[in-house]
Amino acid sequence: MVLRTIYLICLLIGFSAFGQKEYAKTILDTLCSPRYHGRGYVENGDIKAAQFLVEELERIGVSSFPGKQYTQDYLLGVNTFPGDIEVKLGEEVLKPGIDYLVNAISGPAEGEFDLVEINEENYFTTFGGKINFSLMDPSQTIFAFNFMNAERELHKNVELLSYEATKYFPAIWVTNQKMMYTVGRKHSNYPLISIDSAAYKKVDKVTLKVHNKYIPNYISKNVIGYLPGKKKKKFIVFSAHYDHLGRMGKDTYFPGANDNASGVAMLLSIAKFFKANPPKYSIVFCFFGGEEAGLVGSKFFVEHPYFPLKNVRFVINVDIMGGATNGITVVNANAHEKQYDKLVDLNEEHQLIKEVKKRGQTSNSDHYFFSEMGVPAFFIYSMGDVKNYHDIFDTAENTPLDKFDEVQELLQLFASKIK
Repeated sequence: MVLRTIYLICLLIGFSAFGQKEYAKTILDTLCSPRYHGRGYVENGDIKAAQFLVEELERIGVSSFPGKQYTQDYLLGVNTFPGDIEVKLGEEVLKPGIDYLVNAISGPAEGEFDLVEINEENYFTTFGGKINFSLMDPSQTIFAFNFMNAERELHKNVELLSYEATKYFPAIWVTNQKMMYTVGRKHSNYPLISIDSAAYKKVDKVTLKVHNKYIPNYISKNVIGYLPGKKKKKFIVFSAHYDHLGRMGKDTYFPGANDNASGVAMLLSIAKFFKANPPKYSIVFCFFGGEEAGLVGSKFFVEHPYFPLKNVRFVINVDIMGGATNGITVVNANAHEKQYDKLVDLNEEHQLIKEVKKRGQTSNSDHYFFSEMGVPAFFIYSMGDVKNYHDIFDTAENTPLDKFDEVQELLQLFASKIK
């Protein structure tokens, strides 16, 4: 009888763990699907994702904050590419997201252009190491900057020059570095196209079709959920950004599985746990928009909080939870030594993940503005084999969620031990 009881307990634990990861995978599959358009600003992908989160919180049983709605609106200016995009070198049509990226600050251009390559040799011999594009006559010309092997300072200066060129002409930046897409908050007069060095070749003609749409007052949203604790007026905040990079034209979008549908899945899974296991302190789940646009959503929330920030016991911000085979990194660990040591102790006690690595302060995720206001906060991200980041390959299929359950358990234990 005792053995049967132990077996049933182990079986239930196994089902529970299996359920957590499987639930998280359904969230990834949903948020990374084409219907959410990369959770950016084309086709209101972020707004559609926010509505999905509201419905999921309601399904779990997480309420809106007392006296507030689930969503908190804010404005931002954003550059978008909702139409067709095409780049041709000679007769070869390049593959978007693989051979090239349209820089997020790009303006429009359409037609056939004469290619003028600027490289390390002719930059000095022909142009004298200085180019003033404003003095050149406007024409159907595109400048290609090919400085892959230049020393660092020259490379940096010429890259800035390529941006300057887009005030007057379309431009190409040839690179052998990983190309990572971003969100544009402004736009230039002409496009800047980053082309992978393996795909680039010097040709006579380049054909472009790039049309942008700048939206000066786009309405985006934070999604805020609430679970009351025994001490209702003291709060633990779990946060993750749900937005991503959206679309680059009609046919190319960035799914954003690791960054950061995985963090969203972590928060929702934690919400299910604390709904079933009422917490000591009230828990606020903040799903921030606008992170990829410069932490816009979290900044707005901190400036317009739903509760006094002095009542926050701790903020646990998760971003990039797609695979923790090597453990997790804890940003702000140096600023909160006791809390970091508690995380380490809990991990060692329960033998959950390989390492809880310490890191100092950064300004690269949604914990930042809480920290700036003196609110204790960690930014936690996973360490593992998932390397896709800000590219079209950051898909649900490429995001295994290794050690997801173990990281979730560690975060839940940590939150339960906060004094």
